[in-house]
Amino acid sequence: MILSTSLGGNTINIVICDDNFDDRTTLKTYVDKFINELNASAEIIIYESGDFLLNDFNKRRLKNIKILFLDIYMPGKSGIETAKQIRKSDDDLIIILTTSSREHGLDGYSVDAMQYLVKPLSYDDVKTVLTKCMKMFADSMRYIEVMANRVMVRVLLKDIIYIEIHNHNCLIHTVSEIINNYYTLDKLESLLDGSIFLRTHRSYIVNMQFIEDISENDFILKNGVKIPIRRNDKIAVKQAFRDYLFLISRGG
Repeated sequence: MILSTSLGGNTINIVICDDNFDDRTTLKTYVDKFINELNASAEIIIYESGDFLLNDFNKRRLKNIKILFLDIYMPGKSGIETAKQIRKSDDDLIIILTTSSREHGLDGYSVDAMQYLVKPLSYDDVKTVLTKCMKMFADSMRYIEVMANRVMVRVLLKDIIYIEIHNHNCLIHTVSEIINNYYTLDKLESLLDGSIFLRTHRSYIVNMQFIEDISENDFILKNGVKIPIRRNDKIAVKQAFRDYLFLISRGG
């Protein structure tokens, strides 16, 4: 069954993939209820197996999918196997795993699942996770404006990997370009979200979402770049990142 909807002018497409008729029907009912409470709508697409879902996904029949509720235990490809295939070409899709067991928390991390819900699902569980999704959609559109090449440029916060001072220039490294701007690092720090961005050094600010690992003196980013940690405050800087990871693990 497909419903039609939008949020802030952008269509939200939601996929439910579950081989159990009762479970997917219940989940669809909860999603409908949440969307109705928002006085919005959503396109809800139902699949009975990961194989059918991947077939349409790989043939590009699914457009602009924002949220995927994916059952872990299914005949054929499991939810985890399905998610791994999807992640090869889509890093932005929000994946929410549903399962009858509590033993798959680490599997969720392997496919960058936002959360996993234990069956039988309750409406409160679904409402909580969808509310979080709505906030993420709003957050994904946040930006700062900086002066670069004598024009104001909008930079999405989610696209900023790190910012550095290099040869007296302030460089914003994003997923697609490097922006040389006229602001100081202190000024940029005041504009950024302190729950996501961390001042690691007098010359560096990093988006913690892009941190892959920590060494003795550096953060190692997902692209392999090393961001130095200031020596005189090393413990506090590392603890700030650990606090961030703790909040993420708790759904913060």
